[in-house]
Amino acid sequence: MSAANIDSGAQQAQAHPVIRRYQPPAGLQESLVAVAMRIALRVSLKPFLGPPWPFAVQRASLAIGSALMPQDGRAQVKADRIDHIPVERITPKGQSKKPRHAILYLHGGAFVAGSPRTHRSITRRLSALTGALVLAPHYRLAPEAPFPAQLDDCVACYRQLLKEGFDPSRIAIAGDSAGGNLTFMTAIAAMKAGMPGPASLVMMSPAFSLHPLPHSTYKERESRDPMIRLAWGEDVERALKVPADHPLANPLAQDLSRLPPSLIQVGDDEVLYDNAVWAVEAATAAGRTSELEIYLKRWHVFQAHASLMPSSVKALDRQAEFMKRHWSN
Repeated sequence: MSAANIDSGAQQAQAHPVIRRYQPPAGLQESLVAVAMRIALRVSLKPFLGPPWPFAVQRASLAIGSALMPQDGRAQVKADRIDHIPVERITPKGQSKKPRHAILYLHGGAFVAGSPRTHRSITRRLSALTGALVLAPHYRLAPEAPFPAQLDDCVACYRQLLKEGFDPSRIAIAGDSAGGNLTFMTAIAAMKAGMPGPASLVMMSPAFSLHPLPHSTYKERESRDPMIRLAWGEDVERALKVPADHPLANPLAQDLSRLPPSLIQVGDDEVLYDNAVWAVEAATAAGRTSELEIYLKRWHVFQAHASLMPSSVKALDRQAEFMKRHWSN
């Protein structure tokens, strides 16, 4: 996989975002699987995510689709609870000691679908790559639990990691789509509550705004996106019932002066592309270190297809490298 347009150097990152653009790797496996996945997503998932389908159908569609994704056999999953929140604890197999590092992984699903189970193709691989405990909460979903229930659950799980003795310098928060939003907002909410921030944030295709951003390209990308329809976002907005005056309601209005170093990955062919660009530009403007990786000809959370496509494997490798770089030993 080749990269271009790289701004390098930590000091440069303070003035200019670090942006890398990756071409899909050459090879028959990548090409064939990419074509097959595009067709499968466009036919069997995209039509069922959003209206007119009820959320129960959307949840079932995501669960069925994710069940077909291979999981990394080098990590094991254990069910647990933190207060009222069901969680999964994922650790590398054969590791006798408690991991010294932890990843709080917040799954996507537009705040109305998904679970730790639907994202095991990502969480098990991240645990195997980093040697870390991955804590994946099954946070409450809308519409049964309107905002800020989801954020409250994620902050509670971050607090739990601190209670268990994980030093914040050895914790990363990661998530995809709605989970990318929650990754960003959990760090901000935790620090506002007086907790120390994590060492780093990793966000895949984060969903910060359901409305067009300045210089938006969402219209020309929607036809290329094999997974996401804008109508889904409108459906979700009604389900979340976010109070406009809530101090944590709008990610675009937050103070980013203490934001941890962040890595954002996005596919070039997805509706949420502009959200990722906004994140790296806003963090950099606030004087924070932020990196954006744009994967050309790839779609929303293509990382979930790890073990099938080399580009997905590469993206998760990059995430592990970023976390390790910012963790204390």
